[in-house]
Amino acid sequence: MFDIDRWREIGASIASNKLRTMLSGLTISLALFVFIVLFGMGNGLQNGFQKEFFQAGAMNMYIFGTRTTESFGGYQKGRQIILKNRDLDYITENYSDKIKYISGEYSQSLMVKYGGESGSYSVTGVSHDYFDMTNIRMEKGRFFSREDTKEQRKTAVIGRMVVSDLMKGEDVIGQFINIGSGMYEIIGVFATNTNDDREERGIYVPITTLQIIYGTDELPSITITPNDGMSTDELSRFSNDLKSDLKSRHNISPDDQSGIRIWDSSEQMSNTNAFFFVLTIIVFVIGGGSLIAGVVSIGNIMVFSVKERTKEIGIRKALGATPYNIISLVMQEAVVITLLFGVIGIMTATVLVENINEGLADYFIYNPGVSSGSLILACVILFVAGFLAGFIPARYAAKIKPIDALRDE
Repeated sequence: MFDIDRWREIGASIASNKLRTMLSGLTISLALFVFIVLFGMGNGLQNGFQKEFFQAGAMNMYIFGTRTTESFGGYQKGRQIILKNRDLDYITENYSDKIKYISGEYSQSLMVKYGGESGSYSVTGVSHDYFDMTNIRMEKGRFFSREDTKEQRKTAVIGRMVVSDLMKGEDVIGQFINIGSGMYEIIGVFATNTNDDREERGIYVPITTLQIIYGTDELPSITITPNDGMSTDELSRFSNDLKSDLKSRHNISPDDQSGIRIWDSSEQMSNTNAFFFVLTIIVFVIGGGSLIAGVVSIGNIMVFSVKERTKEIGIRKALGATPYNIISLVMQEAVVITLLFGVIGIMTATVLVENINEGLADYFIYNPGVSSGSLILACVILFVAGFLAGFIPARYAAKIKPIDALRDE
C-alpha cells in the first residue's frame, strides 16, 4: 500500500491517460456533488417546514365537547357534551406518563378599560403551563406562575396590541387594568412568533380566577402537549385511547363520531414524514444512479488500462508477481481515482450548500447543510465504489497467463 514504486506506477498510468481519467473522474465528482447538494437542500426544506409549520405547540392535542349524533345509555341524541375540571383531573391522573403539559381553557369576551380608553377583548383563562405550550413569547414581565393559578390571583398577561390600543405603548408592568367587573394587575406583555395581530389582541388570566368569578367549572376546551419524542403512531394511539375513555365517562356511544372531538397533528405529521421519506428516496436514486454511472466509467478505464498493459502484466507474472500483487495494483489505482475525484465533488458541494443560506428562506429552505455523519458515509461509499470499480478488471488481470500476454500485439 505504501510502496513508493507502486505509487509512481499509478501516477504514470494516470498521466498516460489524462483525458480518459479526467472524464471518468468527473462523473464520480458530479455524482457526489449532485447527491450532497440535493441532500443538503432536502435538509434545508425539512428545517423550513419545522420552522414555519411545526413551531411550539405543533404536537398539541385539542379536546372539546360537541353534540352527540346517536342516542346511548338512556340519553337522546343531540346532547351537548361539556368538559369540566374533573375531566382534566382524570386525564392528568390517568395519562401522566404521556403528558408534558396540560391546560384547560375558558374564554369570555369582556370590556377592558385602562385610563380613559376601553375596548372589547377576548379574555382567556389558562393554566401556568400554557406559555410553554404555545408560540407566544414574553416581551416584558412574566407569565403567571403556579402560585398565581393556585391562589386565584387577579393577574393578567396582555397582548402587544392591547398595549398599543389602550396604553399607547407606555410601560404597564405593575399597573392595574379593569377587566369585566374586576381590577387585575398587569404582570406581563406577550407577542407571538408569527406576529398575529388577532392573537396579540388577547388577554390571559389564571383559569382558576376566571372560573371562580363566573361560578363555573366548565372547560370548553383542554389542550395537551404530549411528552417529547412521541412518534406520530404513539400520538394517534394516545388520542384514540383518550377519546374512548372520555366517551365512556360521558355516556357517549363508542360509534358516535361526535360528542368528544380530539384534534391532533398525527395525520399531518405522518403526511409530512412520508413526503420527506419520498424526497430522501428520490435523492438517493438520483445520486445513486449518478454514482453507478461513475463506477461503471471508472471500471471501463481500468479495463482499457489492463488491456494496454497486458504485456507488462505478463512480464511481471513471469518474473514472479503473484495474482495478489496484480489485483492490489489495479484496485489501488481504481480506488485512488475514485477517492481523488469523489473528494473534490464532496468538498465543492459542501462549500456550496453551507454558503447559500441567503435568499432561500422565501422557498422555505432554512440552514441547508449536511451532517458530518453523512459526509463520512459518502466517503465510505466512495471507497466501496472504487473497490467495485477495480475488482472485475483486477480479476481479469490476475488471470492473464504470461505466455499469452507476451504474444499479445
